[in-house]
Amino acid sequence: MHDTNIEPPWYRQGWPWLLMLMPALAVVGGFITLWLALTSNNALVVDDYYREGKAINQTLARDRQASQLGLSALIERAGDGSGTIRLETSRGAMTPPAALRLRLVHPTDAQADRDVTTVIGPDGRYAIAAGTLPTSGRWTVMLEDAGNQWRLVGARGELPASIRLAAEAL
Repeated sequence: MHDTNIEPPWYRQGWPWLLMLMPALAVVGGFITLWLALTSNNALVVDDYYREGKAINQTLARDRQASQLGLSALIERAGDGSGTIRLETSRGAMTPPAALRLRLVHPTDAQADRDVTTVIGPDGRYAIAAGTLPTSGRWTVMLEDAGNQWRLVGARGELPASIRLAAEAL
């Protein structure tokens, strides 16, 4: 006699596999999350909030100083990534600093940031070497003196051929 009411083993039925599907997907998702956490850059996270807060106040003081001096700058970019910087003041004569620090900050990739020190030439302009200025992408341009007394910020976005940086009234 042969019994036809015998149930197949559990691994041949659908419901155990359906019950195991959700925990298996959670484990796979956990491994993907772990991989992302270990391999992605978290450069936007700040360790020392107090120090960063103090730095913000110092930055505002530098912006105020640039405004009091009536500073502005014109950065002219060539096709090869070179350029010149002309520093101007609207409030009397100012001795131009011997060197300027040009920072190009990428909004999402800290490794793409560029930091260049330029020296004044005989014509009163600061030369930027070829390949320094990017030809595409979104950037914030910062110009500051070597002594960190003032700074100019501008051009948030695509860089045009001519960039005007001016001190904002604070």
